[in-house]
Amino acid sequence: MLMFRTASKILLLLACLSPAMPVPGLTQDIPDLADTLPARVLFVTSGGYWEGTIADTPLADDAGTTSGAVPDAEDAAAQKRGYYRLIAIRGADNRSLLQLQQIMLAPDGPELATSVPVEEINSLGGYVTDIRPEDSTGSASQPGFAAYIYLKTDPSVGEPDTWALFIDEFGDVSVEQTTN
Repeated sequence: MLMFRTASKILLLLACLSPAMPVPGLTQDIPDLADTLPARVLFVTSGGYWEGTIADTPLADDAGTTSGAVPDAEDAAAQKRGYYRLIAIRGADNRSLLQLQQIMLAPDGPELATSVPVEEINSLGGYVTDIRPEDSTGSASQPGFAAYIYLKTDPSVGEPDTWALFIDEFGDVSVEQTTN
């Protein structure tokens, strides 16, 4: 028991003295990635999960693509899986724009699969003050995603309105204002 405590203390000391030592599972470019995040990004939340083909998802347009991504025939037919990400971005007029994305879990790491604006929120010309996922446990038991968006259309109003974005198990998206 004493030997275990001593070994643990030595490992802890080495970890503290070697901040440049790579940690398994993390890459050295994480700080660089954080530093290159655009200043216009206000909030990012992710969660839920999806499975299926990208071409069949309701987030894809009629051609089965979004944001200029054109999957080849093999990609379009292959089963994919991943999670959802919701991003609030400060627009040129300082109002918030919301973007809904599907992130695909690929062998080399997460990849953007689709990205679409959330027009129900964007058309209001408001200011997103917060975004929260419905479930913060980190493990979804069913396909889909839910998040609450806190939005002010008038900055002088004290409390924001709450909007709910739901994606069901089929990938259908609905956005509605909540009532308390």
